[in-house]
Amino acid sequence: MKSLSPVAGKTILIIGEAGFLSEDARKRFVALKALLAGPVVVSSAMECLSEGLVFDAVIIDVSISDEAMLWMNEWLETRRIPFIFAHDERFETAPGGFVVSGRSSDIEAMIAALFGRDPSYFH
Repeated sequence: MKSLSPVAGKTILIIGEAGFLSEDARKRFVALKALLAGPVVVSSAMECLSEGLVFDAVIIDVSISDEAMLWMNEWLETRRIPFIFAHDERFETAPGGFVVSGRSSDIEAMIAALFGRDPSYFH
């Protein structure tokens, strides 16, 4: 029986420090049958992307350097790989944006942005 989850069988690369993806968020994605790679630090992520490893989507920590952010943005857009920038629950910021947490609403918002009806939306 085919899963109804839009992330079922999709590989999502997570770029951020070790604590960026909470255990609750990981469990939510896994329950939806997503395949997660990472989190990996920026230098390893740039290496993975440069080596041509295949991912269906990427979630990137907003706290990475501007230089790395621009490089990844260009690299992913050129290859039409959907991606979003997000922050974890510990990041103090104004409300809004994508949050990597175990809350269903946060996971659903990221999934909709990455795999929703509008494929032209990358970040």
